[in-house]
Amino acid sequence: MQFSSLLALLPFLAIATASPVDRSTDKRYNGVRIKSNRNGQCLSGPGDSFVDGVRVQTVDCANAQKWTINPGSGSIIHSSGLALDAGTGRDNNEIVKLWKSYPTLFQQTWYLTPDNRIAITGGDQCLDQGSWEGTQTWKCTTGNDNQVWFPIDDNGNALSSTGDGNNGGSTPAPGGNTPSPTIPVKDVYSDPKDGSHRLHPGGRQDLCVTVDFASVSNGTTVDISYCAPNDSENSKYQLFWITGGNRGEIKLRDFPDKCLDSNPFGENGQVVFINDCDKSAVSQRWDYRGDKLKIDDASVNQCLDVTLNSGRIETKPYDIEQRLQNWECVEGNTNQIFTIKYD
Repeated sequence: MQFSSLLALLPFLAIATASPVDRSTDKRYNGVRIKSNRNGQCLSGPGDSFVDGVRVQTVDCANAQKWTINPGSGSIIHSSGLALDAGTGRDNNEIVKLWKSYPTLFQQTWYLTPDNRIAITGGDQCLDQGSWEGTQTWKCTTGNDNQVWFPIDDNGNALSSTGDGNNGGSTPAPGGNTPSPTIPVKDVYSDPKDGSHRLHPGGRQDLCVTVDFASVSNGTTVDISYCAPNDSENSKYQLFWITGGNRGEIKLRDFPDKCLDSNPFGENGQVVFINDCDKSAVSQRWDYRGDKLKIDDASVNQCLDVTLNSGRIETKPYDIEQRLQNWECVEGNTNQIFTIKYD
C-alpha cells in the first residue's frame, strides 16, 4: 500500500482501535487560518454574516477569518463560535457551512490527517475546495489537490498537521547516502546545452526540484518529482538558470520572471514556492557556493530541505515524490544536499 493511501485511511482507523487516543489534548491551534493547497486562499465565511447555514468559502488569506483546529479528531470552530458543518457528512457535493457547535456530532467531527486532509472522522468524506461558489464535501481521494489544507499562523507559516511542531521534520542521521532511499530509480537525463540545469536531491539524479501541477501561478509549491526529458513539456517546470558556486535568484528557464521563493523568517517547515521575481526580496536570494541551497542573508540560517518521510502524492500531470521545505541548515544533513549534473 502506498504511504499516501495509508494516510487516507487514518480517519477510519481513528474509531476502529480498541483504545482510541484523544489527540485534541496534544496540540490545539487557536486563532489560525486554514489555507487551501489548490489556490493558496484561506477558509472563511463570507463577509461578516455569521449565522447557521452560511456557506464556507475561500478568500485571500489576508482577509480570511480564523479557526480553532487540532491535529487528529475534533471540532473545527470558527472565530464566531460556530462549527464547520458537513451537512449529513455522508455524501459527495454537500455544501460545507457554519452551524451551531454540537461536539461529537458526526458531521461536525473532523480529522486533520498527517497528509493534510480534513476528513469526517469515521466517514469517507473530505473537505474539498470545490468551485468558486464555496467548499463542499467529496469522497477522500489520494492525489486530489482540492482536499489538501494547511493550518497557518499570522505570518503565513504552515503548522504541523501532526501536532509535533515541525511539519514533518528534517533530522536524518548525518552521513546518510540519500534522502530518497525507498523511491524506485528511473531514467537520468542530461541537461540542455543552453546553460540551464536541473536540481537533484543528493544522490538521486533521476529526481528533480519541480514546480507542482505544471503551473507557474504565484504561490504554487515546489517539490520533488521524477525528472522529465528535455523535449517534454514537463521539463519547463524543472529547468532553472542556476550554476554551482553562485549567489542570487533562481529563475525558471522558460518563465524567466518566475523565481524560487520561500519564507525564511518563519519557523522550520515552511513550503517552498514559485513567485514573481523581486530583486529586493531576501526570500528569493540563494547561496549555492557549497552543496546546500541556503538563503543568502546573514540574519537567517535556513536551507532548502527534503521533508523527511513526506511520501508520494499523486497529482497531475506528474506525481510529487517528496515534499520540499525550509529548514535550519545542519552540517551533515543529507536532506539539504542538492546537486547539478554536469556532462
